[in-house]
Amino acid sequence: MSNKILLLEDDILLGESLVDLLEESDFEVLHVTNGQSALDATFEGKFDIYIFDINVPLIDGITLLKELREADDETPTIFL
Repeated sequence: MSNKILLLEDDILLGESLVDLLEESDFEVLHVTNGQSALDATFEGKFDIYIFDINVPLIDGITLLKELREADDETPTIFL
């Protein structure tokens, strides 16, 4: 079973490159390009780790993580 990663990155080329690298290492990756889509994804599924860009449309990465922590989501997070 592979680990699931939620990748929040609005730079399409960088996001696709990260997805390719992570999937080669047997991770399952959901790539979203704005904070609202990332928030929605956290309600629809469980992830083992979040990788967030900080400056993204709709909800920035830091505000998103604050909202998730307030909802008792303690998923480990890495910021790009």
